[in-house]
Amino acid sequence: MTLQALDSILNQQFLSKDIEMDVCLVDDGSIDGTSSLVREKFPNVLILQGSGNLFWAGGMRFGWNQYVKNQYFDYLLVFNDDIVLYSGVLNKLVSLAESSDGEQKRGLVLVGSFKDPTTGNVTYGGVNNSSWWHPLRFTQVEPSDDPIECLTFNMNFALINKYALSKIGFLSPSFQHAKSDFDYGLRLRAAGGKVVIMPGYAGECKRNFEDLDANISDVSLRDRWNKLLGVKKQPPYERAVYYRRHAGFLWPLYWVLPYLRIPMQSLLYFIKYKVGKFL
Repeated sequence: MTLQALDSILNQQFLSKDIEMDVCLVDDGSIDGTSSLVREKFPNVLILQGSGNLFWAGGMRFGWNQYVKNQYFDYLLVFNDDIVLYSGVLNKLVSLAESSDGEQKRGLVLVGSFKDPTTGNVTYGGVNNSSWWHPLRFTQVEPSDDPIECLTFNMNFALINKYALSKIGFLSPSFQHAKSDFDYGLRLRAAGGKVVIMPGYAGECKRNFEDLDANISDVSLRDRWNKLLGVKKQPPYERAVYYRRHAGFLWPLYWVLPYLRIPMQSLLYFIKYKVGKFL
């Protein structure tokens, strides 16, 4: 998967010979030989070895702190290893950034949208609010033929200009895995920057999704609770930081909702299927 993503990025064709690109890859303790294959097939890619406990946001910050922030560049391209880009997308992205000269010094992020290779549905990209009552409930925005400004974004593939980085830095150290990208877009907009979806789809990427409600009859309340509190779901401190920053004065109410949901679901299931059978 990583080789496929790198191949789709490094084999992009640029119209301008002035564009130079360096790639830094964080290998957070993989044991399947990924690093060796990358060194063999893409010898110019810099590989940094993580501790094995970085997770997504931690891994992105590790690459930033260990290498990227010490380099001179006009744009930071962030991408995940599960994407496959369409031909010419990177040139299209950089050209759009260069043509947005009036927005540059405000801080600008250009976001690529992805679709599922089977269903064709949008999976990642820019997002907007989808609820009249919940300030941080988002839905994916379908790309169009024109750039679309949005509220925040998935950092699967995005171009961040140097002015955005000078305004708010890179990803917040408050997050180890999830919400760090949404937090970045929201902080940038609060600082006067913009998040814009590039026209059309950038490529294909399947949705990475795990449902806590699946097999409720087969999973104990303790296991469901532990999963909810895990690094990849809703760790209470990280969720509190995120909601305190972006959900307004009612943030404690929004913060507590998922921690009430699982015990309530389990109670309702017990009443419906256990007590009901007894009665």
